[in-house]
Amino acid sequence: MAEGRARRLLRWLDNGKDLALHEGMRRLPTPLVSDLGAGLARLGAHGRHRSKIGRAVAALDHLRPDLDAAGRHDLALRNFLQIGRTMAEFSCMDRFWEEGRVEIVGRENLPGNNVILALLHLGNWEALNAAVTGMGLWGCSIYQPPSSAAQHAIAVRARRRVRNDAIPASTMAPRQALRVLGEGGLVGIFVDEYLHGRVNAPAFGRPPAPGGNIALVPRLARKAGVPVVPGFALRRPGPRFEAHFLPPVPMSGDAARDQAALEAVIEPVIRANLEQWFMLYPFRPDC
Repeated sequence: MAEGRARRLLRWLDNGKDLALHEGMRRLPTPLVSDLGAGLARLGAHGRHRSKIGRAVAALDHLRPDLDAAGRHDLALRNFLQIGRTMAEFSCMDRFWEEGRVEIVGRENLPGNNVILALLHLGNWEALNAAVTGMGLWGCSIYQPPSSAAQHAIAVRARRRVRNDAIPASTMAPRQALRVLGEGGLVGIFVDEYLHGRVNAPAFGRPPAPGGNIALVPRLARKAGVPVVPGFALRRPGPRFEAHFLPPVPMSGDAARDQAALEAVIEPVIRANLEQWFMLYPFRPDC
């Protein structure tokens, strides 16, 4: 019982630390917030999060066999520092658009507001929210709530500040998404999500995911009669972000063929930007 109370106390202290950092950094300039996030991540990489660097290196054994051990470790560390920047930037992401930090690439590939965005966890993926609202579009995204109550609260607040009423992943989420699409809105769905111990997409040589968002996107597109546009954000120095929208992926109505079509588009994008991929350290080639 005493051990359980100690765990609850540590969790409470950890949540309090996260909330205090978030609110404190909201008062700082955006570049400083980003640099603080990288600095904290660097400390964590040599401490409590050292295992994540090791897991990212193991993933790179499969994804980048051309690199030597030093190159894989360097890429894994750069990836972790980029994640640290992104986590800290939840404090200031509502300023990205007004500060001119988001450049839109491929606006012509959005046929309108009524689309499904097949999203990727690249760069600061939250910059896509700023891009969508900055272009005058409206809709929502489906997200997987983090295990930390404080981090969940921070994410919800930050997304509401950019007018993204995100839908928590659940059995009801597809129905809610169809309602938004039926009202003429757009829905963003991350197809590279981590679910039940597996990064579902891209397959990277594994058998295709039997379910998850990579399968949900074509199904919803078919039901709603809307196009599927891949979208992702890449980090540039500054910090600045490029919000990329690729040409719509033709959907045939055949589930396996449509999932493969999405895979064919997203895999080279992620492979070319592994240092900015949030799912690098959870990725395992054997599951």
